[in-house]
Amino acid sequence: MEMKPQSKDLSKRERDVVELLLQGKSNKQIAITLGIAETTVEFHLRNVYAKLQVRSRTEAILELTKSTGPIGENLREIRVEKESKINHTGGTFISEKRESVSPKRNVSVIRKDIEMKNRLFSYFFAGLVFGGLFLFYFEVIDRFMNTVHINEKNPFAVWAFISVEFLLIFGVWLIPTFYPARYEFRRSKKVGMSVIAVMVMWVSAVLGYYLTYTVLLAFVGQHSTQFLQDWAIVFPGLILFKFLKWSVVGVIVGGVAGFITSWLYSFWARKTNAILPSQ
Repeated sequence: MEMKPQSKDLSKRERDVVELLLQGKSNKQIAITLGIAETTVEFHLRNVYAKLQVRSRTEAILELTKSTGPIGENLREIRVEKESKINHTGGTFISEKRESVSPKRNVSVIRKDIEMKNRLFSYFFAGLVFGGLFLFYFEVIDRFMNTVHINEKNPFAVWAFISVEFLLIFGVWLIPTFYPARYEFRRSKKVGMSVIAVMVMWVSAVLGYYLTYTVLLAFVGQHSTQFLQDWAIVFPGLILFKFLKWSVVGVIVGGVAGFITSWLYSFWARKTNAILPSQ
């Protein structure tokens, strides 16, 4: 495998920029701290990227934390105690030590943010698939229930019929509730993130349902020559308005369902001492 050429040493100003970069500061914050222009910060960062042979801020941080040689020595100076001042207070000398934020911690935070975004995307995609499948599931259940005949004069039979239909239709929404709530809590150990995961999956499921419905309505079956005119009339009320309405329902009901599910799971995990994966 071709070896990467040895990185050149950093200048003093580049080390100052790198130190603040590893503390997670933006270009504007670095410029304010060092008293230089933001364009100057960008100039120094481009030089650092070139010396490290990387193309982005994240790659630079990852490369800096594992660098050896001159750059590695510079970073070790940043990670250890930077200053040791002796102050005299009431006849007692006290040594004050300041340490900068560990680069490894910054990399860990970046990785967690990336993993969280990837999980949210997974919940969104899974919700789209669930919503599309739910459209066909709903039609199957509707046809099945229409084949069932009950005595409408019997209150118990009517109540049982409605209850079964409700459970068959809405019971499946436990899937986009329990799965993201449980999985996200095991990863982040935060009830709030679990609630967000459920809300994302519920809203994306609504989107998937109406996207599938739109595709079927627009491209399946016979259409008249005035299809586009008819579509302009049908789409706002039949699809767009209902999508917005059920999206609001998804946020509210999904948020409540996600909170209850996440709280119950976290309570169960604490009571049973369930082993959760470390972050």
